[in-house]
This record gives sequence, structure tokens and C-alpha cells, in this order.
Amino acid sequence: MSSTFKATSVTEAGEPDGFTPPLLYSPQVGPDGTTRLVVSAPGSDLPRIHRLLVESLEAPLGVLWVQLVDRASGQRQEDDPRRWLTLEQQAGAVLSAVDRSPHLLYGDARGQLWIRGALGEQLVLDELGMVYLYPDDPAFRTALESAGVDESSAPTMADRDYVRVEFDAAADPEEQALLQDLSMQPLAATDNLEDA
Repeated sequence: MSSTFKATSVTEAGEPDGFTPPLLYSPQVGPDGTTRLVVSAPGSDLPRIHRLLVESLEAPLGVLWVQLVDRASGQRQEDDPRRWLTLEQQAGAVLSAVDRSPHLLYGDARGQLWIRGALGEQLVLDELGMVYLYPDDPAFRTALESAGVDESSAPTMADRDYVRVEFDAAADPEEQALLQDLSMQPLAATDNLEDA
């Protein structure tokens, strides 16, 4: 695992400001009434928390990789990200792929990993190292609290004014392996994920 983390809170001049993401979760309600839990973890604890939450999803699983930045070319793709999808994956295969991708998932900010369970529950690991759980479900809360994650409204990385993200060349082969190991297929920009 890389000693660098996906994102670092910095001053306006780009120097680390000493902020460490707290270990917590907090509930949110969207304008449309949908609920979610937002999970923050220090970089050193993020792999453990993320894996635990993936384990809490009901298989079979659907996995979406959203590439926001092509690290090799340096091209940002936020407005039209490249996406790969796989469906009907067994939990063991997804957990193995997660375990083999530490640089990509926890030390590199090029993309987001979306995992959907058989009951429609969803987990998103974003480019800042934040985890979003849909919906706000007692099963997610139980998993978090059993891992020592308490509910709190303290500021997280998502609340920082300036954040520097990392792009780690060691994640390049891991990204290719993730796509191959889970037989992920590229999606066209016009594909509707709700129909998948």
C-alpha cells in the first residue's frame, strides 16, 4: 500500500494544513427525500472501513468504475467520465478485487468505485476518500458502529476549502486488473445506469 492517501487538506498556498479526516458517519437527506450516510475515515483506516461496508452488501453485486482523470494523459474527464460496469458478481470476487487494488482505491484520486447490492443498497467510494451509503439503513449503521465508527457532524475532507489529490502511477496496473478481474465492460456516455 502506498504511504500517500487520495487527498490531503492544504492551505491556499498548497501546503498541508494538518487536518486529519475524522472517523465518523453522518446522515443526510436529499432534496428529493432520499437518505444516505456519509462516512469519513483517516487514510490509514479507510481500507478497513471500506472493506467492512462492502462485506455488508447483499450479493450478487454490481460494480461501476468511474474514471474522472486519465492519469497517463493527465486529462480530466469530470464532465464526461469514462465508466465500466459489471453485474451479478459474487461477493468474494469483488472483495478480492478490492483487496488487490490498494493504490488505486486508497492512494489515488483518479476515480470512484460504486458497488450496488441485490437489495438496491449502494456504496460509493469517491475521489476524496469519502464513502457514501444509500439509503440510510439500520444494517449500515450497525456495521459502522461495530467497527467503532460513531455518528457525528464534525467537519470532514468534503468540507475543506482546499484539497490536494494524488495520482499514483502504481495504480495504473491495478486499474487495468480491476477492470479485467471483474470482466467490466465500458459504458457509452448515453447508457442509463438505472436500466443496467
